Amino acid sequence: AIIVNLNAHKELKNRLLSFGFIKNKNLKKIHSSLKNATIMVELDTSCVILRSDEAKTIEVNLI
Repeated sequence: AIIVNLNAHKELKNRLLSFGFIKNKNLKKIHSSLKNATIMVELDTSCVILRSDEAKTIEVNLI
């Protein structure tokens, strides 16, 4: 998927930006926990684990 927008409050948006979640960057879902409480995503060469409510703020286009 390609990141289109971050629909988060200022603090979370700044945190996501610091991890490299920027517009037009490729993002790949790797794994999710039971009941989707957490989601592991690959961003470039890094893996990041997000809470589901954090992940829901990342707007993407599927490719």
